[in-house]
Amino acid sequence: MISARNVKSILLAAAFGSLAFCGLANADQKPAMAVPGKVLFEDDFSRSELPPKWKLGKGFFAINDGVVTVTENPADNHGAYFKAPFAYKDIVAEFAFKFDGAKSFNFGVDDLSYKGSHAGHICRVVVTPTQVNLGDSKNGSMKNEVYEKMKDPKTTPEEKKKINESIKPLTSIYKVKLDTAVWHKMRVEIVGDEMLATIDGAPVGYLKAPGVAHETKALMGFTVTGKSTLLDNVKVWEATASPEWAMNKDAVLAAMKK
Repeated sequence: MISARNVKSILLAAAFGSLAFCGLANADQKPAMAVPGKVLFEDDFSRSELPPKWKLGKGFFAINDGVVTVTENPADNHGAYFKAPFAYKDIVAEFAFKFDGAKSFNFGVDDLSYKGSHAGHICRVVVTPTQVNLGDSKNGSMKNEVYEKMKDPKTTPEEKKKINESIKPLTSIYKVKLDTAVWHKMRVEIVGDEMLATIDGAPVGYLKAPGVAHETKALMGFTVTGKSTLLDNVKVWEATASPEWAMNKDAVLAAMKK
């Protein structure tokens, strides 16, 4: 009998091979914006429990055959989330994911010691089957003044519209078309005030915003909204700026569609 983990590996290999054959992307290409250094964190979920590597929040979590399933609890009125505590600034992060009924999941960066944003949220990459959304949470939607104003029932629709327009430059949205029946490999690069996301080797999102450059990042994790998402093979490297990025940046950004 083929295990779920072996099936996942076969599907990943097939997906990456198909991309390379089509000439669309090389799933194993090196990071475009960053040069990876020492490994800061890694987890292949080859055990039965997430702690102590991860701090669990709301939701349900289960590890089966080396794959973690993260499921939102509707009673929580909040996405399911879990986070790994470690100090970092600039990173290359990679992981495998597969939608299992979820509307979206996000890769999030936080710093609980920072009190200027809700729950210390700093920046994020939100993935749905049809789009990738990169955001500066620190100065945007999670900034205390913005978050509280948007949650206030007294805030009028006109005021909310103005707030959304004011923080719009702190978010970038790109269209994608992801097959929810297969596994995908994602990479997130954060260097200075820039953040770049790739899926299966193809660039799918970019953001340049001041919050991304936050100096004392201390938590990295995932939030799943609506049913479940499967995750595996999380690995994070310390990173420095690639000397090739300035030369290649225009071509990389041109390959993406907003």
